[in-house]
Amino acid sequence: MSNIPVYAHRGVAAKTVENSMKAFKRAVKLGVDGIELDLQLSADGVPFVTHDIDFFRLAGNKRRITDMLAEEVLQLKLGRVFYRKFFYSKVVTFDEFIHFVTPLGIKLNIELKESFLGKNEKIREVVEKASHISDVHFSSFEFSILQTIHAMGREVETAFIGKKNSDWDYVLSIKEIDAIHFNKKFYDTNLMKRVWDAGFPMRFYNIKGNEKYIQNPHESVIGWITDYPEKVIQQQKRPG
Repeated sequence: MSNIPVYAHRGVAAKTVENSMKAFKRAVKLGVDGIELDLQLSADGVPFVTHDIDFFRLAGNKRRITDMLAEEVLQLKLGRVFYRKFFYSKVVTFDEFIHFVTPLGIKLNIELKESFLGKNEKIREVVEKASHISDVHFSSFEFSILQTIHAMGREVETAFIGKKNSDWDYVLSIKEIDAIHFNKKFYDTNLMKRVWDAGFPMRFYNIKGNEKYIQNPHESVIGWITDYPEKVIQQQKRPG
């Protein structure tokens, strides 16, 4: 069978600052099929490629992105504490990322985070900015965000990031999403079987590259999302 697409989680986050241009460039160099990235909105509505609602983990700054103007976000220095002074990374705007990735023909998994809740105009704006990417899907833990995308009436793929306590009766009863994303701990569980029986393919994240099922994946799997893309690609034993 053909290899399952490998998505670099926040770029190659294991060896560089996550969601940074260095991380994305490293992912491309490794030959990944796709990139997974996170988007949050600044106070003035600019989408940035960053995961957390604040910058404490990456920049030692406890301010929330939703309380910061874009120009303030761009001043932040990201990285490990001792390296920030000289070898820091900057927060990437979504516009900058799209400009970088467009010529590459690479798949995208764009996760819209909690700052997009209720910001329907901004959700639509992001979808439009990525509309010329040939293989892109939007994922979120927030079902209402995916419903906003579905309501646009365009053929845009969406994926719900599921948890054990998600309302599965509701999720599986409607056809407003195209796939489910799961932590790998749900692989080969009754929940995975239930989702597949309902007709939804799945992508799994938190993949380390040493999982035995990578070489013989379940037919429902359409993507691996990993901090270690080189290990997953190696496990797949791709030709060449």
